[in-house]
Amino acid sequence: MANIGIIGWGVVGQATGKAFKDAGYKVLWNDPVKKESTPLPKLVKFSDAIFICVPTPMFEGDSGVDLSIINKVVKDVASSAANTGKVLIIKSTVPPGTTAALAKKYPKINFAMSPEFLTEINAPYDFLHPDRVVIGAFDEGLAIEIAKLHRAILGYEVKIFTTDPTTAEMVKYMSNTYLATKIIFANEMAELASKLDINYDDVREMTSADKRIESSFLKVTPFGGFGGKCFPKDTVALLEVARKLNVDLSVLKAVWSKNKKVRKIQDWHSIPGAVSKKK
Repeated sequence: MANIGIIGWGVVGQATGKAFKDAGYKVLWNDPVKKESTPLPKLVKFSDAIFICVPTPMFEGDSGVDLSIINKVVKDVASSAANTGKVLIIKSTVPPGTTAALAKKYPKINFAMSPEFLTEINAPYDFLHPDRVVIGAFDEGLAIEIAKLHRAILGYEVKIFTTDPTTAEMVKYMSNTYLATKIIFANEMAELASKLDINYDDVREMTSADKRIESSFLKVTPFGGFGGKCFPKDTVALLEVARKLNVDLSVLKAVWSKNKKVRKIQDWHSIPGAVSKKK
């Protein structure tokens, strides 16, 4: 049975570590900001599979995502992990192309990408009951081995997709920005319903009875729009990727612009680790 290492002991890292530990795996963890964690050299030597679950905050000024933490982690483990057969599985949300760039920089390390789809309030449960697992690897055999690792704790009913790392990264961003877009659309429909002097919740209930639409993320909160860590930073990150590639994401750009107008409390600025001032 493989030994598991977790780097980054936050919501994602703890949910991942707990799932494997409860299934009988030996788990060690390290966190860059927690002194009581296992030193990185010891963790790398112990582990067969190392999950990287560190923060990737957004930059102030909507200028993309800060990858400095994940870059430092990979640099710190590179010499110990090179030519060992160990695999570094990135679960942190990173812009499409990040894992490929790391693999090019550190060609003697096995990299893979498996995005997390967890809610902060129910992360341990979500990890064990996913809608799907996405595994991106450069080698099909490695992807199959990582899939087997997940099957051992999730069973054979869960849908597992194996693909390349950039596709896996894109799946996470498309998922979150689609949900963010749905929230802003709901806010606009609620505003229109109010002007028409009708009850938006009635409209929402009857509209979401359509199986193609469903009810998730159509509720409008008193705060308006979307906040927290993930949706703001992932929206900004994907917009920055598109800007660099000269791709016009005018719909998503409008979603983010409207969110900043309707969101009464832009809480991502006050959440520890959500926004980085470095640039």
